[in-house]
Amino acid sequence: MRFALDDGNLLCYGRRAKRKTGCLPRPCDDAEQTANALSARSIMSCRLFRVFSMSLHDLVFLTEDASHDAAIDLINEEAFGPGRFVRSSERVREQGPHDRRLSFVGSDRGEIIASVRMTPIHAGCTSGHLLGPLAVRPSHKNLGIGRELVRIALAAAERVGSNVVLLVGDPPYYAPLGFKPTRPGALSMPGPFDPRRLLAACYGENDATALEGEIRHRDLA
Repeated sequence: MRFALDDGNLLCYGRRAKRKTGCLPRPCDDAEQTANALSARSIMSCRLFRVFSMSLHDLVFLTEDASHDAAIDLINEEAFGPGRFVRSSERVREQGPHDRRLSFVGSDRGEIIASVRMTPIHAGCTSGHLLGPLAVRPSHKNLGIGRELVRIALAAAERVGSNVVLLVGDPPYYAPLGFKPTRPGALSMPGPFDPRRLLAACYGENDATALEGEIRHRDLA
């Protein structure tokens, strides 16, 4: 994978995916060729993070902005229903705004079909981010889109100096993306949650099992 900067935004080119299988073959070797294939107008008008060439349609990942809000609300309603508002992680998100710089959407020919958000938090005395919600529309599931959004968000968090990214999710899904279990009972959130599903991706010398204290939005610090 090759990287380039455009107006301060990271551009990543060169992966191909097949819609029928959702497989991701190894990145192509010549990112410059892929970049040249994109029109100058597309590069300048979109904060483009990664492009997949897929049979039947093209998919791009973009930094979230306010114009995506309605589509993201629909995606999350479709994926989680009204029960999402009582989740402990959602209670943390209600404490303050998420960080659009680290939140991303997947767009298929102009239609927003996937989203991941990152919320700035403290986990005890450690500053970091809470990942989620992560959701993909049913028409685009099982293509690796959700995992790719997580990878993009993790890379963005690392670039801005985050110490840890936390989430509540299934370990088998998130472990290959770098998430590890936290110590059961060491971290708290408003409302009940399964401590076995509280996972952390740490940067630098931080360790998932060393985290302890209350998880809260940074606005409450």
